[in-house]
Amino acid sequence: MPKKIITAAERLLPVLIVVLFLAYCFSDETLRTDFRAYVASFDFPVRKTVRALLIFLAFLYAARKLGSAVWLKLCERLRLDIGTAESVSAAGRYAALCAAALIALSVWGVNFKSLGIFVGALSVGLGFGLQNIANNFVSGVLLLFEHPFSVGDWIVLGDKEGIVKKISLRSTEIESFDKSLIVIPNADILSGEPVIRTRPDGTGRLTVSVGVDYAANLDKALKLAVQEAGKDPRVLKTPPPSAVVASFDDNAVGIKLNCYVENVLERANVQSGLMIRLCKAFGENGIDIPFPRRVVSLKRSSTACRRDRF
Repeated sequence: MPKKIITAAERLLPVLIVVLFLAYCFSDETLRTDFRAYVASFDFPVRKTVRALLIFLAFLYAARKLGSAVWLKLCERLRLDIGTAESVSAAGRYAALCAAALIALSVWGVNFKSLGIFVGALSVGLGFGLQNIANNFVSGVLLLFEHPFSVGDWIVLGDKEGIVKKISLRSTEIESFDKSLIVIPNADILSGEPVIRTRPDGTGRLTVSVGVDYAANLDKALKLAVQEAGKDPRVLKTPPPSAVVASFDDNAVGIKLNCYVENVLERANVQSGLMIRLCKAFGENGIDIPFPRRVVSLKRSSTACRRDRF
């Protein structure tokens, strides 16, 4: 209990000191008169401020509602994908915000000549202190209009990989396959080399590597691999699956099965299914998938053992 009282007193002490100091200062009649005169001389445009704020909110609300209704019809007629829709929608929202702000400032009585000087000074500040923010902003504008990838695409950037969830002017959010959200600055995307696996039509190639015994019939193994790939309905017929001998390893002959899937996002599941199919088919046809072996030979010493004599 005493500890709580001490803690409460420590919190209230600074407030009490400030109140007592102000009470002492305003006990002087001259200081009170000067303060009232200062307040009376301060002319804040309350009406203009309220009017500008209401116009800003009304214009912004109307622009968003009208833009949303028009955009939905435009997307249906032009048959735009969701990525393009998100890009243009984001650009429209920012444009509406800027227009509403400019109209509100003009109603408030801001001199745009002075505003131009302010913007010039702000640009100098951007050049020195806000380089990263400005760089990400410009990069975001380029991404929205160049449209290298869309929401829902599978992209790989260095050691980061996942599905694009949101593209904004500052950053891009992707969801990794372990359901983690990764936020990447747009400048890093433009300066890097992103790989878009779902472009242009969502198809993708997968490769299944398997090793067979050196004594196996390689022609039969290749034929079986192609046949098993053709049995999977998720594998495209055009281009057709193909299998090649890829390497001579220490314990096996390496075979690679190449095929294409319609939806590259299902690549891991299709690859797993093909590996199960190959393991079963090779086992039924007498083709061994060897595991690492080591042959150890013992060499008998040529020197005879000598018996110690006493």
